[in-house]
Parts: sequence; structure tokens; C-alpha cells
Amino acid sequence: MPTADVLPDADDRALAPSAPTRLCLDTLSALPSAIARPNFDVRRLRPGILHLGCGAFHRAHQALMTQHAIHAECPRPGMPPPAWGIVAASLRRRGTLQSLRRQDGLYSVIARGADATAVDVVGTVRATLYGPEDMAALLAWLGDPALRIVTLTITPAGYCTSAKTGRLDEQHPDIAQDLRDGSHRTAISLLVRGLALRRAMGLAPPVVLSCDNVPRNGGLLRQACIDYAALRSDAMAQWLARQVQFPCTMVDRIVPAATAGDDPDAVRRLGMADGASVCAEPFLQWVIERFDGPRPMWEAAGAEFVQDVSPWEASKLRLLNGGHLLVAYLGLLAGYDTVQRAMADPLLARLALRFMLEEQMPTLPPSNHDIRAYAGQLIARWRNPAIAHRLDRVGRDSAAKLPGRLVASLRDNLRDGRAAPCTLLAIAAWMRCAAGLVPARSGSALAPEPGLAVAARTAAASGAAQPKTIVDAFLDLSGVFDDTLRMNTALRAALVDAMTRLQHGGVRGAMARCLAEGSQ
Repeated sequence: MPTADVLPDADDRALAPSAPTRLCLDTLSALPSAIARPNFDVRRLRPGILHLGCGAFHRAHQALMTQHAIHAECPRPGMPPPAWGIVAASLRRRGTLQSLRRQDGLYSVIARGADATAVDVVGTVRATLYGPEDMAALLAWLGDPALRIVTLTITPAGYCTSAKTGRLDEQHPDIAQDLRDGSHRTAISLLVRGLALRRAMGLAPPVVLSCDNVPRNGGLLRQACIDYAALRSDAMAQWLARQVQFPCTMVDRIVPAATAGDDPDAVRRLGMADGASVCAEPFLQWVIERFDGPRPMWEAAGAEFVQDVSPWEASKLRLLNGGHLLVAYLGLLAGYDTVQRAMADPLLARLALRFMLEEQMPTLPPSNHDIRAYAGQLIARWRNPAIAHRLDRVGRDSAAKLPGRLVASLRDNLRDGRAAPCTLLAIAAWMRCAAGLVPARSGSALAPEPGLAVAARTAAASGAAQPKTIVDAFLDLSGVFDDTLRMNTALRAALVDAMTRLQHGGVRGAMARCLAEGSQ
């Protein structure tokens, strides 16, 4: 195990200048009694997991569930905790890592419900590493026999794959640089290097667990790693394909972006400063497919282990994620800034429910899930007044999100002869948002996307009087719509009609008309 302690020992702070009370090992016992905290000696927790991408979602999801799993494995005070501590690493951002380092890896998760709030202080993060500065230590951890699991939340862009092929994009600038100089700018390069080290030492590989919101995330990550390894060594690629597990997962929890600095609500609840606090909704779900190997008792924290994650994945992708996009784009056009405020609009809430039940549900594979109950649960979650989930954040990276969340179900409905007016309206709303045609009263807009720049300029230049020009500019994007959809003249006309309604009748008029026509 690497000998360098990345987190400072709590006793070292005795000589430091006085500072405001901050969450750390020295102050853990001073927390209010209502605050949940580790029931084990955090100092004795040894790492067995390496996580790449220590953002808010990981801290509110996998790291918290790992603490609950440890609680289940050592229920009595004084029991030595199982070696499932986490080495939290990032290749891009150091801010959160610095905050965690100042706090001995401790941070709070504030679960805000409509009627109650619960707070957990989490102690599973036992070391922090910033790739550009700590690469030697990071590789040492990857080669350590005690490491059993590598988890990742690196966002869809972090896989460096082609949207068309699902394979590694060898022309990706960061991949090209990693191949040239071995700097490991990407998680793919780093993983392959770490796995190669273990192969050379004769060690069993860790289980590599993607926790990103990506369809068949484990398969995508596996293929990207095999493709990268093959560029270096066919033998390594073959070993990786035979020996390394990449289970698919489905993760679900609404976690708004964390704010920089100390969260005033965390200070109020903890009675001390916390620069790494995250807030989240109470709901939490983790479904893991065919995991074979040592692991924390995650099922005690609510995780489900299944043979096939596809039914959970499809339901979430098309109902939650697809519904989120509909709410985001129509909500922005209606002048709202958060999901909760948009869902307080009865018209938009009715449209979202109809979209899920009448247009998304028929496209799902058969399963034992109660999809109607799930859709109702989603509406309630989105209405949670305690969570400020910004619409511009939900709707960002749209070129990567639309194909699996809106376009795929549209294609299925067209193939089976089903009408999809809510989907068409959502896609037309996306086109307007992506073109920057969002009313100023919303107070937010989508960030420009390089892949949409030409279409956005063409659409914006046409102004509000040219619905067809806007539709043509975006429908011709091959990375979002396939050839069959782009050549479908009836679809093009239907999108122009939806765009015309948005422009001339306003977003509320367009939603009302969509609901009225659907009820006839």
C-alpha cells in the first residue's frame, strides 16, 4: 500500500494558526446529536476503492452508500471497519479535493425533502489525489493489492467515445496526447495503465464500476479500454477483455451542483464550516449488474444486484432523463429557472406526465416494474421545493443527451405508428433553446455547445419568423438524428408545425394545444 498519507493527520493542526471551527476529525464529536456520522473509527479505515471523479454526485451517492455498508458490517462500536475506504481522485479539478483534504476527508450530505431534512457526515474518503500533481501516487494505488474496486463518475464526455460507433475516438485530442506522451489526461488511459501494472505484477484486476448516467455504461467503458489497450499491445487488450469485469449500473439521485465555499445551510445545521458539503433529494437508487468479487455490503444500503440492469436503465433513461429534458427546454422557454418552479406550473406538469405515460412508456421493454407508479413518483420528486435543480444544468450537453433520451423513443413511436406530440414539442423547444432564443425573464440559458454552433448561428439568424429554417438547421445534425429521421419529410413538417406553435402561440399556448389535441 502506498506509504504517503495524502490526508493530513488531525494532530498536525495543533500548531496551525487559529481558524473558524471546521468539520474534521478533531471536531467530529462536537456535531449535534441529530447529525448521523460514521459509527467506526475513521482513522482505522483503510482504502479498498479508488474513485475517479470526486464530484457532488459521487459524494451524495456511492461514498454515502459505502458508509452505510460499513455500518452494516461493523454494527458495534470499536469493531475494526472493513477495508472499504475510498481514494478520491480527479484528473481535472482540484477544488473539491482541497476542501476534503482540509477536513480529513469528512463532508456532509444534506438530504432535503419537501417535509424533512436529514444530514449525514460521511467518513469514507481516506485519501485525495489530483492527477496532474499526484500521478505517481495514483498509479501506486492502482497497483496496490489492497485495491479491489475502481468506480468512476467522469460524465459521458470522459469516455472519449464516438457517438456513432460507441468505440474509442482515437482522434480525440486528449486520447491523442495520452498516446503521444503517456500523461494520462483521460480516465481511459489511466485505467489501462493501472491494469497493465497489475498484469505485470501478476495481481488480479479490480472490478471497474462505471456509475455514470450512460446507457450500458459498463460495456461502453470496457470497449473504450480495450480499444485503447489495443493501440499499445494486442496482448494487453486480450488480457483485459478476458480478465477484467466492467459491470453495468443504473444510478439515480437528484444532486444539484455544489456551490463553492462553505454552504450556509451546512454551517447552520452542523454548527461548523464544511467546504465540501453537498445537498440531494432523499430518493436514492443503485442497481448493479453481475458483480463478481469482494465488495462492501452495498445491499444493506439499498443497492440491488441483478442479472440484467436493462429494465431499470430503460425506465430511467426515457422517463426520468427524457422527462427532465422536456421540463428543461419547455421550462426555459416559459421563463422558469429551476425544475421545481417549472413543475409548479400545472400545464407543464400535465404535459410531462402525459409524455411519460403515453409516449415513453409504450417504448419500454416488458418488465415487472409499475411504470405508472414510477412516473407519478418522478412528478413528486421534481416538485420537491427543497431542491433547486437548475434547468440550464439539466439541459446542458444536449447533443450527447438527446439521442438516447428523446430521439430514440421518437424513432420507436414513428416505427410503430404512434403519435408523439409531446416529444415533438420538446425537441422543437430544444432547438429554440440551443439557438439562444430563450426569453430574458428565465434568467438562464443553455451554454453554447461546439457541435451545435453552426446550427445555432443559422437558426438565430433566421429570427422568429422562420420556423422551417430553425428546424432544418438542427434536424440535419447527424450526431443527433440518424439518416432515417433526417429524410423523413413528415417528421420535418411536424417539427416545423411544433416550432410554429411555439413561436406564434407562445410556449403555454403550444402546451395547452398539445394537451387538448391529445385528449380528443
